[in-house]
Amino acid sequence: MSCARNLLLFLAIGLACARGAEPATNTEAGAWIPIAHVQAALGLTSSERLADGLVLSNAFHVLHLFSGRRSATIDGVCAWLHLPPRDAATNDLRDVARVDVDNLLQPVLLAIAAPPAQLRIVLDAGHGGDDTGARSAAPEVREKDVSLEIARHVASRLTAAGQQAFLTRTHDVYEPLGERTRFAAAHHAQLFVSIHANSAPSNHLAMGAETYILPAPGFPGTGEFAHAPTNACPGNRFDVHNALLGFAIHRRCAPLTGMDRGLKRARFFVLKESPCPAVLFECGFLTNTNDAALLGNAAYRRKLADAIAAGILDYTCLALPHPVPTSGNTASNRVEQ
Repeated sequence: MSCARNLLLFLAIGLACARGAEPATNTEAGAWIPIAHVQAALGLTSSERLADGLVLSNAFHVLHLFSGRRSATIDGVCAWLHLPPRDAATNDLRDVARVDVDNLLQPVLLAIAAPPAQLRIVLDAGHGGDDTGARSAAPEVREKDVSLEIARHVASRLTAAGQQAFLTRTHDVYEPLGERTRFAAAHHAQLFVSIHANSAPSNHLAMGAETYILPAPGFPGTGEFAHAPTNACPGNRFDVHNALLGFAIHRRCAPLTGMDRGLKRARFFVLKESPCPAVLFECGFLTNTNDAALLGNAAYRRKLADAIAAGILDYTCLALPHPVPTSGNTASNRVEQ
């Protein structure tokens, strides 16, 4: 799609709102945008009602919105909305929350190809030293080891591709969370990717990959209750690029894992305080037998690292049309920050 056409689409959604997108709110939401306006603005020319919701598509993308659910799929990849589409309980998917149009659907569905940007990328291997992180049953696999090995390989792949990659830790030592974000600022990072492995001691069936970005100000995270803190964070300056980077990584990694748990949102410290677009990737659950076996395999760890690197490199080749109408976002529309 051309940049001019995408700009028209962005303007179309603004006009749709001005012409009467219902300004109703609930306890968490801002404005809502009618489905028909969303479809037109995103250039999704086909529409199909299904028993479980609505599918909007064009020659490039397929968006599946589900009745009564915050989870959606974009091109077959799970991505969580801040709010379910309004009236979803009756299968009348009438409106989509503007926060989800602005901070997820537009960045992902309207991004255009651009010449590769050369970026300064900080890779953060979670935990380390006395902080082991998650661990599996015997044979033991430790999160701090998995995250460091994967981060090192991602850095190698990015460097080979002409990017500048930096590691918050290069060996088995614990770096406080504040030091990690300060490291990113000191290195003038333009992307920050934190790598972890998950744990669910009370549910050994939990498995698969999750990718996290910040929630928008005023909204709880995907797994949080409505009363959780929802104040704006420094990282919210990059909401649009957080979504674009998170989706680019998740779409590469999720097919490798046992289950696609989706692009989600949480106020993890390194996401809140990041000086640039930031993502936290959970490689799988060390409390799950299948995931632990995969993460204990060197060839699989390398394959997952290759996928993370590929997602980052995908992001470096994307740009967003102007303007990008998001609340509180002051980042450049080009991937360079």
